[in-house]
Amino acid sequence: MEPVAPDSKIPVARKSRTAAVGSWQESTEPDSCEIEYTHQTEVGIFSVIMNTLESLTDTSAFDVRFALIFGFAFLGCFILHPVQTVFVSTGLFALLGLTLLASGLFNNYPIITNSKGITWSPLHALSLRFRFTRPWSDIRSVEFTRNRLVSNTPDCVCIVYKDGCDVQLRLAGFTKKNLEMLLLMIRNKSPQAKWLPSMDNVKFLPSMQISGSGNLSFTGLWLDEIGTRLGSTAFVPLDPGTLMQDGRIRVLGQIALGGLSAIYLAQTEDKKTCVLKESVVPFSCEDDARNAALDLFKREAQLLAGINHPRIAKIYDFFVEDAHHYLLMEYLEGSNLRQYVKEHGPQKEAIVILWAKQIADILTYLHSKEPPIIHRDLTPDNLIVEDDGAISLIDFGAANQFLSTATGTIIGKTSYMSLEQFRGKSSPSCDIFSLGCTLQFLLLGVDPEPFSYSTTATGKSEWKNVQELIRECKNQDPRLRPTAQMIADRLQVILQERLAR
Repeated sequence: MEPVAPDSKIPVARKSRTAAVGSWQESTEPDSCEIEYTHQTEVGIFSVIMNTLESLTDTSAFDVRFALIFGFAFLGCFILHPVQTVFVSTGLFALLGLTLLASGLFNNYPIITNSKGITWSPLHALSLRFRFTRPWSDIRSVEFTRNRLVSNTPDCVCIVYKDGCDVQLRLAGFTKKNLEMLLLMIRNKSPQAKWLPSMDNVKFLPSMQISGSGNLSFTGLWLDEIGTRLGSTAFVPLDPGTLMQDGRIRVLGQIALGGLSAIYLAQTEDKKTCVLKESVVPFSCEDDARNAALDLFKREAQLLAGINHPRIAKIYDFFVEDAHHYLLMEYLEGSNLRQYVKEHGPQKEAIVILWAKQIADILTYLHSKEPPIIHRDLTPDNLIVEDDGAISLIDFGAANQFLSTATGTIIGKTSYMSLEQFRGKSSPSCDIFSLGCTLQFLLLGVDPEPFSYSTTATGKSEWKNVQELIRECKNQDPRLRPTAQMIADRLQVILQERLAR
């Protein structure tokens, strides 16, 4: 099957996955991935020099005896060995200059990873005993530290090797995405490594908060429920380093895994980080169901590839390799709403109204397309709070619908699914029902009862505006539910009234 609406930078696949892996393994130079890291060694050296000069010129701490002894010693060396003294002094100054030059040159030297191991910056020469390239199997532990001690509130991460060498990395030297990428690759490539403390107990600073605040969840954690949907794994997932589409897409690591689906962090040949979603139709499926599912997935992918909205994750490509079906999606940073509520608790009505307006605007865009695009999986797991505080939509339910058609099993979170969608009759009003359930979750912090049409969804009278909206969104008759545009207009009026107070 030919790919539909591919990204211009990601050409069409021509090789099977097996062939792609073979070509990668035979390559004389294994494909590598560069992870940006700022060492700031140059700043550190200047800081040491300035602190030393300040201590020498500090009159309150000035020791006359030390100055006299040092002065006489230098003068004596110069009188007895003038040439040697000049050479040594010049050499020391030259060494200092070279050190500053080297620290500047290697200040932004990236961490280079490939299938065999990690290549570190020359600035780690002493701590690594000049063995800059180390295999994955040599990693003994990953330790989160503060002042060189293991800590639940770290400012550094330390990669410790079996021979006692280690690499100390400041968390402030990473962007959140690059830190996540490094930890993900270590988790996948070095399963023998111990994590001290465990990621569940680590609390990062807000600026460096790992998605999920603890679990190695990464952007793809919007599909962390995938394992509960389909049970045990029914296929062999892709290994880190696997090349696809003639080597134009490289799998960096696995994010989530379920019975018939998997999510990977991937990178294109132009070093663009993406999310790759894999779906597999079981061989036990009937041919008619399989073909119907493939046709549906192709149509869905064509529709999704045409979406252009700043708050919707872009679909770059859809392709098939070795009977496995893939969606290549935009990588977005942030915490999904389930993670956010877990960390910060139920939200105030004012915040829920603001977010509801943003979600309604996104649904208005989707439902106004011809034909209307139905998300089918609007849940707190698929809505993320980006770094600017705004809501973005990710992971369309296309793959869920694809697997549901192929297997005859409804796939999705029933707590956010209307009864008509569960019966296989999707319409834009199904997304409206899911929106009502999502708002209810934001207020209460718990999933709604499946297929519940309760008119007392929130139970608090002070939530009058949102409670009435939830009641209307969850109306048992889909024809009586408001449209996304009606909801957006209504919430806009509420927001304007609050601003005017």
